[in-house]
Amino acid sequence: MATHPEGDDLEELTVAECWALVRSRSIGRFAANRPGRGPMVVPVNFIVDPDLTIVFRSGAGAKLEASRRGIVAIQVDEVDPVHRVGWSVLVEGSAHWLYEEQDEVDLETWAPGSRPYVVRITPTRITGRRIRLDQLDTDERGYR
Repeated sequence: MATHPEGDDLEELTVAECWALVRSRSIGRFAANRPGRGPMVVPVNFIVDPDLTIVFRSGAGAKLEASRRGIVAIQVDEVDPVHRVGWSVLVEGSAHWLYEEQDEVDLETWAPGSRPYVVRITPTRITGRRIRLDQLDTDERGYR
């Protein structure tokens, strides 16, 4: 089995690569700090607007309240545990929310119940990494 050379195991993604990967998915994990408790991390259905903001719907409650507290994040990833490959992108920013009637977006949510608020995350930082399948060392003929 081949191994990664030291320091070569994770590939840093460019901002453009990060946005392309985030756009390829519709589910991510929303994360926000809560005073006196651990961070809130919950899955959300989202879209990326043309102006590179991330939008999801929410009902009233803990998630909506947590979105008002400083920096928030959305993590989007893809993992293949069989081949031990994958990627992860973290988008950090500030969240603002309005009622759907004031800020309509075409976004379907999986969770049941009313989701009258549209939460819009304006990114301040986006980073990502990828781990690729190890390739055996071969010469130009394909031999080891």
